[in-house]
Amino acid sequence: MKLISALSIIGLTVALTSAGFVTVEDDGNFYENDKRYIVWGANYWEAMNLGAQKTGPADSQKPVNVLMPEPGVYNEDMFKGLDYALYQMKKRGMKAVMILNNFWQWSGGFSQYVSWVKNTTIPLPPGYPENDPRAQSSWDELINHSAEFYTCKKCISMWKKHIKTVINRKNVYTGKRYKDDDTIFSWEFANEPRQNSDGSKPMTDEFIEDISGYIRSLDKNHMITLGSEAHPMFGREVFIRENNHKNLDYATTHIWVQNWNEYDPKNATEANLQHAIDYCINHLRETAGWALKINKPIIFEEYGMARDGWDGQDEYDPATPATNRLKYYKAILNEIYKLTDKQIFQGQNFWAYSGEGRPTSGDSRDLYLGDPAHEHPGWYGVYDKDTDMINYLKKMGKKFLKLE
Repeated sequence: MKLISALSIIGLTVALTSAGFVTVEDDGNFYENDKRYIVWGANYWEAMNLGAQKTGPADSQKPVNVLMPEPGVYNEDMFKGLDYALYQMKKRGMKAVMILNNFWQWSGGFSQYVSWVKNTTIPLPPGYPENDPRAQSSWDELINHSAEFYTCKKCISMWKKHIKTVINRKNVYTGKRYKDDDTIFSWEFANEPRQNSDGSKPMTDEFIEDISGYIRSLDKNHMITLGSEAHPMFGREVFIRENNHKNLDYATTHIWVQNWNEYDPKNATEANLQHAIDYCINHLRETAGWALKINKPIIFEEYGMARDGWDGQDEYDPATPATNRLKYYKAILNEIYKLTDKQIFQGQNFWAYSGEGRPTSGDSRDLYLGDPAHEHPGWYGVYDKDTDMINYLKKMGKKFLKLE
């Protein structure tokens, strides 16, 4: 079965700021208008969809309304949605990290390019809902398929055309081209680009040099980053090799304690939570050392935790308490604050802000939350009514921004 064609939606992470382009200076910190710049933000990949006139729906694997439904063909309504999102961010003194692709299938991404060029079916792994008849492949099969992108010359050529189109886009609300818009913080290669599990299909140095140099040739105003997880299974040497390139301005790390089997939301014990906290803090300190080795600033770009799923509670229900998540955020953000104060990390983006949205049932849903289409609605989202969490994030945001 041929999947609905859907190229990578440009993802967004957002952070509060004032006006001006952000750069990396000789001391390894971010600066804007000669003042240190601290990242304090949230992942908000759905911003473009919410800004468009036609927001949905999303099927069980990816949004149906997409920016590029087939090679070189653009959905102007979705582009205007991105224009509108950036316009509204500008009015609110915010910036956006623009994510140009996705290693994973939920917005098309690398696998969609490979599918287009090689006329193959994307091997979909299990996700939400569990009974999706299309999802009959393993995660390793998807990873191997996506990693073919790095050496697929036609795929890369097609992607470069897309990159050029996006960078030169003129915002219909502001009249500015994206490359000249200081609302944009940086260009990110992709969401979580990585090698395959056994390392036989690496993200090659040639690939990284080619794409980072190409982006730099089109836009000299904005920073560039890979968007890598810095996954511990690949380790220090892969992190250093992938991020130590002249046109990459900073590194990133993501930590997913439940996805990586380091936390169980149905386990109420203190030991379960403490293990997750210790695991995360240890890896943050580890990646801080890796970043120092190559003299690159680093952002804690993705992390999250589910609601309390013990005693028969539904961890996906917005009404379920999130006591462990608040404890986890407090411990982790305290550590990130220390590492940012030491001028190694430069801030954080939690996953994810879902605002006034709430999960809906069924295979097709027309509300966009922080959870991608292939994941269970309500997994990691922070809602507007999560008062304790919102108040804590406001408090910590003020503390972080005093480091500027």
